[in-house]
Amino acid sequence: MTHDVSITTVPERHLAAVRTSTTFAEIPTFMGSAFERVAAHLGPLGLLGDGPAAAKYGDMDPATGRVTVIAGFVVPQPIEGDGTVVAEVLPAGEVATTTHLGPYSTVSEAYDAIAAAMALHGRELDESTMWEEYWSPPGTPDDQTRTVVFCPLRPAG
Repeated sequence: MTHDVSITTVPERHLAAVRTSTTFAEIPTFMGSAFERVAAHLGPLGLLGDGPAAAKYGDMDPATGRVTVIAGFVVPQPIEGDGTVVAEVLPAGEVATTTHLGPYSTVSEAYDAIAAAMALHGRELDESTMWEEYWSPPGTPDDQTRTVVFCPLRPAG
């Protein structure tokens, strides 16, 4: 798949989410349970369905193979958590972004495309955090699954 990468400025957005430190292999299991817990919390508040599912990644430690994952749903305002579900933020700022259409197992292609495009344009990624938005409902065929990837950029020279 070809990825069209663009640079844009995004506003701060709020998440209702569950946070954990995990390994890359454990992410799929965590994501399913996180989305279920957040949906159960947001449903009675009438907030489910307004924004996409999202996951933010940070604190990657190559030595241990662990990463902090924050998974939940974009919401219109900060939420009051319940101890497991917490209020989180997707940061405002300049980002490189692309849409990946295909199975999640190949989403790394989107990150590779962003890195290559930014190297070509002389821009540096701020790799301390990145996030994905999931715009396809469960059960969508793999070849039609849409994931939008966001990588913050360091300020231009």
